[in-house]
Amino acid sequence: VHDFVRRRDQDREAVSPRAIIDAVLPLVQLQARKLNVRVDIQLDEKLANVVCDRTMVEQVLLNLSRNGMQAMDHPSCLNRTLTLRIKRAASNSAQGWIAFDVIDLGIGISEEVAQHLFTPFFTTKTEGMGVGLSLCRTVVEQHGGHLEFEACLPSGTLFRFTLPTQA
Repeated sequence: VHDFVRRRDQDREAVSPRAIIDAVLPLVQLQARKLNVRVDIQLDEKLANVVCDRTMVEQVLLNLSRNGMQAMDHPSCLNRTLTLRIKRAASNSAQGWIAFDVIDLGIGISEEVAQHLFTPFFTTKTEGMGVGLSLCRTVVEQHGGHLEFEACLPSGTLFRFTLPTQA
């Protein structure tokens, strides 16, 4: 899988963050209807284009969105809102960055699971293969970006990945 991702390095283009959201939104909304999740889109105005392999980045956003919705598929989750937020990322370098945030209000990630979250073939899902988050991280890092997560209070998780903007 990693070899496949490496071979796609040549497929990069300048893409608007809005176009990436628009491409995955129909699939996200379909899953959201099935799981009774509301999708909230927050998009900063006048964002620069990102330079990326559009297909691979769309898959990252889609995978993180599905994971977030599945995290809220629990009886204790009364407010099932998935937030997709795209904004300028703070940076100490001359390079511009865009941050893509996927925020769920689910049950959160335990400390034990957090330690293995990006480990290939580690999964908490009965039917999962454990390659989704590992592959997402590989795709983002091959674009020069970073994938991270943090707990939201009182519940839920924020996953954030960054991509470089067009020079």
